[in-house]
Amino acid sequence: MIKLVATDLDDTLLSKDLTVTEKNLKAIEFLKQNGIILILASGRPYPSVKKVAYELQNFYPMITYQGALVYDPKNDQKLYGCEIQPEDAKQLVMLAKDEGIHVHIYIDNIWYVEVINEKTEFYKNLTKLEPYKVENFIEFIDRPVTKVLFFDEHEKLKDLKERLPKEFSEKFNIMFSKPFFLEFTDINVSKGNALRFLAEYYGLKREEVMAIGDGDNDISMIEYAGVGVAVGNATESLKNAADFVTRSCDESGFAEAIEKVFNVQF
Repeated sequence: MIKLVATDLDDTLLSKDLTVTEKNLKAIEFLKQNGIILILASGRPYPSVKKVAYELQNFYPMITYQGALVYDPKNDQKLYGCEIQPEDAKQLVMLAKDEGIHVHIYIDNIWYVEVINEKTEFYKNLTKLEPYKVENFIEFIDRPVTKVLFFDEHEKLKDLKERLPKEFSEKFNIMFSKPFFLEFTDINVSKGNALRFLAEYYGLKREEVMAIGDGDNDISMIEYAGVGVAVGNATESLKNAADFVTRSCDESGFAEAIEKVFNVQF
């Protein structure tokens, strides 16, 4: 029996317009009424995920930054963490500058940029967070970095990813969270590892865990979970990894997954 459901946010639980459908809200209420743990699992920073959690009145621990940090929103306690060392983060920043790519970094749940432009505004609208501008990342970075994000056209980022030296794939977990977001976290970071931690935290077996997602960054948790689900708008690789595929995020794919697994109708 499923006792924990983990779901990605953007383009999974949330529609393309960043809202939650009425049917998905009913599915969330069903989980609450039946004591099923709902884990929000996102590449977003903790403050952004926490805002969504409070809107949904869902106060279970949450997976943030692609699995780099797990927080309890009730007291802002960090339950689990895995971050990039300062010198490695500087190496990524220098690479972005050499390639002319817009870059963001996160340290202690604060979003830092060197440049405020249309990309910053887009990301601000997505996450509902405010950026902090610093003059020089290389001089500024002196603590572990949670995530480094490259923001540019997909083809440019794809080409760069293919050209990265082998040492990068040995130090970093490198993934597209969206076609225009190439994200770097510590090599041991994944939503799957964070979900495994939370299953153990609650004393649950894999067979009691369900996961729902849309992107390649969700594959690790889909593969870990006893039941892995892809929404209809998911990448082909995620669909191939999933046990079944639902309708799209705009068609309440999350609710459809809950209906199928728990044999209910909303």
